[in-house]
Amino acid sequence: ECRLKNMRKKIYTIFLGILLLPSSALALTPLEGLKQAGSGTGLIMDQTPAGMVALVINALLGLLGTAFVVYIILGGFRWMTSAGNAERIEGAKKTIINATIGLVIVIGSYIIVNFIISTLQGATSGSGSGGVEVI
Repeated sequence: ECRLKNMRKKIYTIFLGILLLPSSALALTPLEGLKQAGSGTGLIMDQTPAGMVALVINALLGLLGTAFVVYIILGGFRWMTSAGNAERIEGAKKTIINATIGLVIVIGSYIIVNFIISTLQGATSGSGSGGVEVI
């Protein structure tokens, strides 16, 4: 039992490190360096400040969405390895339900942010159609 808890702590630490590594690298990269790196790959279509803000927000929401999917998978793993223990099954159900709620919130935030940014870009450019390309 103690060995299993120690193993869980190691797995959580590894998952947390994997999830936080890209976001910390993104936070340490200057905006100009990000612009230059992205323009060379052709992934950044819009290099305006609003487009760059949209890119960063979409990247952060993507990382959050990935984290919630990982929690759903982790909850399923806990459920499958519970060996019929009712307390562990309830904990796994709570993990899955909370991660699903979080994922729905992230998806809703993604939709709202993209709508607002495309509306603002359409209002400032005068085209009315927006201009954010969702990757």
